[in-house]
Amino acid sequence: MIHFTMNMPFSLMAFYGSIMIIVVLILRALLKNHLPKFVFPIFWGVILLRLLIPFSLSSPLSMDVPDFFRNPFYEEVTAVDIVENLRGRSSRGRGGNTVTGVDIVENLPTTAKIQETTPHKPPKTTVSETAISETAISETIVSEIPIEAEATATITEEAGLNISYTNFDDTFYRLLIFIYWGGLFVTVGVLLIQKYHYTKRLRNALLIEHNETINTLLREIGMGHILVFTNDEIASPLVCGFLAPKIYLPTRMDFSNTELLQHILYHEAMHIRRKDNWIKTVMLVALCLHWFNPLVWIMSKYLASDLELACDEAVLRRYDKEEIRKNYALSLLAMAITGNRPTLLYSAFSKTEVERRIQSILQYHKASSLLLLLSICFVLSGSVIFATGGQAPFSSYLTSFCASDSCRWGVKASLTRGAYLGKNAENIAEELIFDIMRSDTTNDPKLLEDQILTALSNQFHVERNAFTLNFSLCLDRETLFQEYAKWGLVREDKNSDFMLYKEETIRTYSDKMLGRYTSQPEGAVDIVVERNHLGDITAVNVFRKGDTVYDQRAIE
Repeated sequence: MIHFTMNMPFSLMAFYGSIMIIVVLILRALLKNHLPKFVFPIFWGVILLRLLIPFSLSSPLSMDVPDFFRNPFYEEVTAVDIVENLRGRSSRGRGGNTVTGVDIVENLPTTAKIQETTPHKPPKTTVSETAISETAISETIVSEIPIEAEATATITEEAGLNISYTNFDDTFYRLLIFIYWGGLFVTVGVLLIQKYHYTKRLRNALLIEHNETINTLLREIGMGHILVFTNDEIASPLVCGFLAPKIYLPTRMDFSNTELLQHILYHEAMHIRRKDNWIKTVMLVALCLHWFNPLVWIMSKYLASDLELACDEAVLRRYDKEEIRKNYALSLLAMAITGNRPTLLYSAFSKTEVERRIQSILQYHKASSLLLLLSICFVLSGSVIFATGGQAPFSSYLTSFCASDSCRWGVKASLTRGAYLGKNAENIAEELIFDIMRSDTTNDPKLLEDQILTALSNQFHVERNAFTLNFSLCLDRETLFQEYAKWGLVREDKNSDFMLYKEETIRTYSDKMLGRYTSQPEGAVDIVVERNHLGDITAVNVFRKGDTVYDQRAIE
């Protein structure tokens, strides 16, 4: 499913456009002599759309939005980050540190939901911080924190979390804006000056009305309505005009040479038929808006060159004899001029450009039907990839953290790409998750993940990879400490989170999968609880004084 929006930031448009230019330049260097000449002007056209229109097409082909372009709606904070920030806070009366899933939940705005299966309770409720604090939350729980100054201040002050959101300094931002608009106006000014001098040269042009040769040649290709002028201030043929394009021929041209006249008129008329003047105008707009991007300037050069090559190829398709193609090349050479001029405003008849075009003409071979078909497929697939490869920043939020007393695991679903899932998508997704949790008997997160992803994909008609799941082991305190007791871990008293290991005082204790960590200054052992993928305890690692791990932690 493709999701269409019109919210692509300008900076991201420039970034994706630059990547596309680099890719096309590489393809052009490798395949220019093997593909029909119409291929690359189409690619340049797709890039122009990317540079100028803020559309976003999110699809399975879309790549992740680069971190430095993200404008997140939510900030993800993992329990590990919170544990690191909460270390150093004094525990009650012990002079040590205690960090558990309870601490994590109590210090964050909660978006979790829990479902209980007892008959006298509603099927799903949003629980308060107090209610959910009875569940130990693992390190993968994330909480959506709206990026607001008030929320940030509250979290930082009450929970001691070092979370900050950086904005551009106003002065620096205004300077960038000033530089951008200054560069834009300079670019527009330079192009307008060139346009003025270019138009001034054409003011004294004379309309050729009664030249039957010219009229006949244009009618042969269905372009009899095009007006042709002659001018003694131009050195080579050119097309001018956006809505009503006209052909201008230099006075020095030999009008008695019918073959030369035919070749030049066919070429210029082909530019008009293919709307090349429109493409060049759009390219000028892109240059003005992206004046700061050297890749766009490079693109303008190759676009003008590829338009000329494509136009030559379109003319050559009318001729089957090699001799005629050679004569066409000689006609181009006869009109070649010295020096280089801006090809977006003038025809590409500079000497160096004509030399490249002649080489292409002499190497021309009529494309087979198979090559044309493959080229069309290449253009279509490439255009789809270019159009959908980049996407605008999006909110990854889909569901709250969902936990059920019928399952050892809780899960939160998120999106990996921008996708419209319809109304009430959050509630629908949560109902699906709870239904699967109620029916699950394996407590295997891998099987749960497969079932939930399949259900979400079928429900919203989106590929499975559009979703990502974060699983968390959820155990109530009674169950948790019953499991610990089997491995020699017992609490000092019912109201304490500090524990003893076989009657030895524990200095530090961590259960990574549950996101639990406690520490105090003195103790005989350090404990690390290991669990398998099902959440069952498989080992309790014990470190004592003299062990590298214990001594290193003492130094830290």
